[in-house]
Amino acid sequence: MTIFAAWAGLNGNRLDEARGAVARGEDLFNHKPIEIADVRGLNDALGAPVIHGTCTTCHNAPDVGDHSVALPLDLGLTDASRRTPDLPLYTLRNTATGATIQTTDPGRALITGRWKDMARFKGPILRGLAARPPYFHNGSATSLAEVVDFYDGRFAVGFTSQEKSDLAAFLRSL
Repeated sequence: MTIFAAWAGLNGNRLDEARGAVARGEDLFNHKPIEIADVRGLNDALGAPVIHGTCTTCHNAPDVGDHSVALPLDLGLTDASRRTPDLPLYTLRNTATGATIQTTDPGRALITGRWKDMARFKGPILRGLAARPPYFHNGSATSLAEVVDFYDGRFAVGFTSQEKSDLAAFLRSL
């Protein structure tokens, strides 16, 4: 995304500071290295245990932030370890292989009936994201700061507090 590149380096007043945060967030979105691992629908589909990417690896439609190809993914949002008391926990078994999975939501598998689609979801278009809380299909993040925290923890990105704030400012601006 290059929507806010012209705002990089502005300084002088509060508006310039806010615009600078958005521009820095956009730069992070485009360039901050992320080691993408254990994402069913991506790592397994490509046969790559680790993908050296950025946010744009998945949110790659220019200036929109959507997937350019259909790509339902399992980011681990529905794992038993993330379950809150208000969510059910299903234990499902693959009758062909005997494999089991515990999830709070079978995801796309409810539509397709395929085991490979278990707990996979389509990511949202990022344009207008700030107007659609809560976030994730199950509402587990109430703010964009919580979304950034999820990805930071999930992929061990190592965002600083300033980077988290800048990335959330960018996402709010889309």
